[in-house]
Amino acid sequence: MLNIADHLAVALAFSLPLSTSATSILAILWLLAVLPTLRFREVRREVLTPEGCLPLLLVLLAVIGMLWADIDWSARVAGLRPFLKLLAIPLLFVQFQHSDRGWRVLYGLLAGCVLLLIASFISILLDRSLTSGKTPGVVAKDYISQSGFFVLSIFLLLELAVSAWREKRIWLLAGQLCLIAAFLLNLSFVATSRTALFIIPVLCFLFSIRRGWKSALGVCAIWTVLFLATWHSSLYLERRLQSAFSLEADDNRLNAISNRQRVTYWQTSLQLIKQAPFIGHGTGSIPDMFQHYTATGTDSDINRVANPHNETFRIALQLGALGAAMLYGMWVAHARMFGGSGAAAWFGLAALAQNVLGSLVNSHISDFTQGWTYAICVGVAGGIVKRTRFAGSAVDNSSLHQRKKQVSPRRPF
Repeated sequence: MLNIADHLAVALAFSLPLSTSATSILAILWLLAVLPTLRFREVRREVLTPEGCLPLLLVLLAVIGMLWADIDWSARVAGLRPFLKLLAIPLLFVQFQHSDRGWRVLYGLLAGCVLLLIASFISILLDRSLTSGKTPGVVAKDYISQSGFFVLSIFLLLELAVSAWREKRIWLLAGQLCLIAAFLLNLSFVATSRTALFIIPVLCFLFSIRRGWKSALGVCAIWTVLFLATWHSSLYLERRLQSAFSLEADDNRLNAISNRQRVTYWQTSLQLIKQAPFIGHGTGSIPDMFQHYTATGTDSDINRVANPHNETFRIALQLGALGAAMLYGMWVAHARMFGGSGAAAWFGLAALAQNVLGSLVNSHISDFTQGWTYAICVGVAGGIVKRTRFAGSAVDNSSLHQRKKQVSPRRPF
């Protein structure tokens, strides 16, 4: 069962960039396989840590929040579902503290992203979509999810490339650099989200600052030069950047309309949060509250949504300041867990930073793809980090025990 659970986790990570249905099915199969392998005392120990406890508390608060929601129970249950994926985080901590296959899961995610990259370039070369309803270059899900996976892959490969450079594995380093260039090429000329363009420089800074201020300044300078060169050579990228800040009422482009809608959702969210600031309106209450608010007025039929496009607002609308505090506490606890060195710690930090930054303009914890990406990446990377620290402490304790045995006992005078 341990082997089955590990391999299902690899398959689950591989499916994330490619298929929502496969991810849903594999998540259920993984849960059924991993639960019999867990020991109660190990789960309890993990739940008593801040990084394992806070996701569980947020889910429990969402369950309790169903009681004061002024909507029917089917809507309350639907509002609870986006929270449930957080329960996978402490389970993954436990699983990959004991399993040495954690990196296979992360490589599985990278393999899914590479397959998606190849399909995206094939779609562009054929000048047609490979799946119905998609634009050329976007193969699975949407361009926001696709570009998010590509950004995450770039920064995982950068860390692996540094390791390959230190180990003088030239062919491996060359392959990793080629993949990084391919991902950047796709983001610059094929399909990218405005959120990804905002996240990339932040991750560049985090990646380099872990190696010192001189490295940070050098990496930022290199990124600036590459960005300016790409901006002047890519009309697509230039248009994406221009659309990111357009709020003019006479600008009828889709991105400008989207910006105005997002601002309206935020203003509406603030007004509704003031009505129930401490415990919110209850789990699942957002669709009922938002059904009369759109970008152009309360009576408009344009883009009726149930999404405030901000994770803090989404949590606070339902669970108030208490829920928002738990959300930020969870992020802080996970950031502290990834504060050390090592490739796993960096990958967990990158996934965390991407989710936090994306949650400023989208509901990335509550969204299916981004939420599961956060749960799997943080859970698996956290398990690897905990396993490494446990092994290190075990070695230290063994060395101390050996030193004590070597010291001869004192004889009484």
